[in-house]
Amino acid sequence: MWDNIDADRHFLGEFCLRNKSIHGEIVYNKASGSILLMIRNRTPESLGSFYDTIPLITGKLDSGAPVSLYHNRCVENHTQLFAYQDLVFKSSYVVMEPTQNSYNQLICILENGLQWSGLSQLDTSDFQNIRPSSVNDRVYHWFNSKITFNTWVENEVFTFPRKEVSKVVERLIVKIDCNEKQSPAYFMQVRDKIISLISFAIKDNVNIEEQYLVDFDDFEEIGSCKRYCQKSLLSSEPYSPILGTNPHNFNFTLGQLPNVDDIQDTLIKLEPIFNLYLSLFKYQRMPPEMVFLNIVQALETFHSRFRYDDKKENYVESVNQRFGDDEQIKSLLLSDTQIDKNCRYIILASRLNDLLIGDFNGLFLEFYWNTNYAQTIADTRHYYTHYGQSKQSKALKGDDLLDAIFILRLLLEYHICKVLNIDIEKDTRHQISNFLIRKDVRS
Repeated sequence: MWDNIDADRHFLGEFCLRNKSIHGEIVYNKASGSILLMIRNRTPESLGSFYDTIPLITGKLDSGAPVSLYHNRCVENHTQLFAYQDLVFKSSYVVMEPTQNSYNQLICILENGLQWSGLSQLDTSDFQNIRPSSVNDRVYHWFNSKITFNTWVENEVFTFPRKEVSKVVERLIVKIDCNEKQSPAYFMQVRDKIISLISFAIKDNVNIEEQYLVDFDDFEEIGSCKRYCQKSLLSSEPYSPILGTNPHNFNFTLGQLPNVDDIQDTLIKLEPIFNLYLSLFKYQRMPPEMVFLNIVQALETFHSRFRYDDKKENYVESVNQRFGDDEQIKSLLLSDTQIDKNCRYIILASRLNDLLIGDFNGLFLEFYWNTNYAQTIADTRHYYTHYGQSKQSKALKGDDLLDAIFILRLLLEYHICKVLNIDIEKDTRHQISNFLIRKDVRS
């Protein structure tokens, strides 16, 4: 556990740079997610040398522990009177006491994932007593790995002698296991997809508390048991504020997630969409215009990735098959601009209308029946990206822009959950109904 995430941690040692051992210092700050390697080079023959990106820098700390720094980008290079050269590298992640460059397991302790998981090692059914309880792992098989969800508990209540103030902390643990050894980069890619999934599910930020790499060939035998050595992994994600989203507002929980192997292909397609969606809460000072553009782009790429792969002919054929006799719906999906022979792609208004109409269940009826809200969204996007006085009058601003972000967020959440085989139609319908009531009162 980190008691003060704002404090810098310093690691002094010798680091190998172009086959030369040079003294330097690693400075790690958890709050900002920065990992800096600071080196003062006094080797005469290499003074003034240029450095760009170095995939791997190895070293040995003054404590004697080996260390590996990955994806190191030189961000400062200053030579003083050809007497010494100050170098600063920014690293993506660091492995403490590495055995080699490949591992079998990543253990990741997360902050703000426990309620989503529904798992706990503490029995609180009797409010007068807190008792330890067994917890069943949730296991999934994605990305050729075994993904295990469990919990970790720090409990000072049962310490002896008793403290006047006792702390109980329980976190969600994600374990990623591979039979064949993989690079740290592989584990981090899988980890990022899982964290993005959880953040989308809870509509809130998830932070990495601690993480460790494990090599199944590196262990100690204690009696008949094997104790695997855990290698601390420091990575460069900044700490994000926790908003405290109410569990009733979650898109879904771990228990609702289908235990099927083919979800990994969906998660791969969804990763950039999740990243765009997370701008709703990850970047607190992002202007609403930027949030709007990100949500529109997320819907656009979702439609391309999960519907027609940007093939206009497939889109037109699908519309004619589904709505051959409904001219009103077809006018929204196949506008004059869309069916123009010079237009070789699916335009934004068509994509949005296709998502709004969906399975024609009337869920977003208010936003395509007797109106063309999708065209208004497209006009607004074009105004904020291309500008022009002629576009200004058509663009949404102020409260209308915030309303658009809310509706587009509901639209995106609904369709993402649908491809994950999670039904949130009832909740989405309820939120739309409440929105329309509030809008009537406000007007």
